Amino acid sequence: MRSVFYFLVVVFICTSILAVIHTYTFITTPSNPPESLLMEIKPGTSAWEISRQLEEKGVITDSLMFMAIATGTGKVTHLQAGTYVFEGRHYPLDIMHILFKGRTLKYRITIPEGSTIFDIASIVAETGLLSREEFFNSAQDPETTAFFGIDAPSMEGFLYPDTYYLAPHMTPREIMGKMVERFHEVFTGDMLRRAQELDMSVVQVVILASIIEKEAVLSREMPIISSVFHNRLKCGMRLQSDPTAIYGIDGFRRRISSKDLKRDTPYNTYRYGGLPPGPICNPGVKAISAALWPADTKYLFFVSQGNGTHYFSRSHTEHRDAIRKMATK
Repeated sequence: MRSVFYFLVVVFICTSILAVIHTYTFITTPSNPPESLLMEIKPGTSAWEISRQLEEKGVITDSLMFMAIATGTGKVTHLQAGTYVFEGRHYPLDIMHILFKGRTLKYRITIPEGSTIFDIASIVAETGLLSREEFFNSAQDPETTAFFGIDAPSMEGFLYPDTYYLAPHMTPREIMGKMVERFHEVFTGDMLRRAQELDMSVVQVVILASIIEKEAVLSREMPIISSVFHNRLKCGMRLQSDPTAIYGIDGFRRRISSKDLKRDTPYNTYRYGGLPPGPICNPGVKAISAALWPADTKYLFFVSQGNGTHYFSRSHTEHRDAIRKMATK
């Protein structure tokens, strides 16, 4: 009998150890569901059914363990119905907290490529979550850029253009955090290594990409436009990019005039050499890639042909001829 008792004790201890290891592994292993996974939990859905759905969609790895922890923490009867969005990797306790607090999806916003912080502030304000001024002022606040470790005058350039799902009571910094996180996902290790090869900082890459984004109509021309700016920088020429001259004018919609090109602002690359002090918009991945991998050309100038394409020139004489040609069309 004593041997049976010892055997049972050993089995119990081993089982307990395995249970602890399994629980620890479950709690400390984040899930990896599909990007921006939407999940609707209808009123009256049981905790067990919620756990099963979470495992089925890849939000958690073990529904039984999830149920056990929810029961043990007293949250099993407090998981709330609603539509949730799960983005990126989450730990099981994070998922439980989201469901317990009822942090449901309420707002969906889409930021187009080339949007400025003025534009994004307006888009966010349309949800009613925040005022336009509240978001804009936070995006301009040096404490915000310092919080995200961004060495730029504002958050301009790092609020990556994409679709985002926002929850009630989110602060400006929390909203921007989602956009910055997306930026870091898009700006890959290969991009960082390429920037180092070009002796450019991430901020400088984003500045150049933002100018390319604003100049290009067609994405296929982005690497060529990029080559013009790279060539000009190498030659010590001013970039003379029209969009830089009007940066900072809220709601600018009219045609750029010769007077605009004379504005005395540090962003105006007609008046000042090199790159401007910060990005002039929030560029997409194609513009960022173009800034890092320009086409191999000797072009120094380009002019719009009025149909979305540009005429590129190697010399000022060619450029003047192209301008005259466009004027006679």
